[in-house]
Amino acid sequence: MRYRRLDLNLLVALDVLLEECSVSRAAQRLHLGQSATSAALARLREHFADPLLVPVGRGLQPTALARRLAPKVREVLDLAGDLAQTSTAFDPAHCERRFTLVASDYVAATLIPAVSRALQRCAPAASLVVRELYLARDGDQVAEALAYRRSDLAIVPQARVNPDYPQATLLEDELCCMVCAEHWLEGQALDLQRYREGEHVLREFADGQGLSLDAQHLRDIGLERRGVATVQGFALMADFVVGTPRIATLFRRQAEALARRYPLRVLPAPVDFPRAAQVLQWHPQQASDPVLAWFRQLLLEQAALLDQG
Repeated sequence: MRYRRLDLNLLVALDVLLEECSVSRAAQRLHLGQSATSAALARLREHFADPLLVPVGRGLQPTALARRLAPKVREVLDLAGDLAQTSTAFDPAHCERRFTLVASDYVAATLIPAVSRALQRCAPAASLVVRELYLARDGDQVAEALAYRRSDLAIVPQARVNPDYPQATLLEDELCCMVCAEHWLEGQALDLQRYREGEHVLREFADGQGLSLDAQHLRDIGLERRGVATVQGFALMADFVVGTPRIATLFRRQAEALARRYPLRVLPAPVDFPRAAQVLQWHPQQASDPVLAWFRQLLLEQAALLDQG
């Protein structure tokens, strides 16, 4: 179907092309051949009189026009999806939706496996895609995930919440310390002096924007520690602590999960760190989508069960 000389079927291709920034990956998602996807891109370029995707290094990057088009295309497709589902009662047992969720490695490790199992029980035909928090161009990871990348949901730390998007607190946790059981005797406490003088494995954001919760708090109170290894994921901390006298500061749920698999001990932190909240956010245009409303409730229920456990 054409509208003002634009084949509206091309909007689906444009949406996927701008998300993947790769003709081959877009072709796989669209279930088209690479030549057909390249032809669709050529027609889009001709219509908009713009290259839309340009080579940068070994990949493709969207042009300025493409960045402006991306949220509008997503809005059109979301509205079309809402229209198509208006007269259909939602039944999870027959849901075939592909849910896309963006979250930190901490949330992905501690909560999402339970969500995946619950989804399989309630909606066996549905699927779940979990992606890492995107490296936002302007530091706004929520807008990057929901507006530009068109993910269904984003889970971010409280400090990175975007107030322009609906939100719900998903779970809270506290910071603790993790040490190697071979180097710390049973019942041995970690005091502030040893914490200050010890060697630390640190967590650092991949985008280099801002500090982790523990690093920010220590800077605020003027306490310095000596980092001997820095990793981008909490799960990697265990491998850098085992067999050493090093200390890692991380959230208790993940520390306890790692201690069940590695020879580690979980100790109270000798610093009064603030508790941390993880917040669920979604696009305002999808607030009335019954399928996503159901999935959001599923996430909240699983998070509540996690707290009870």
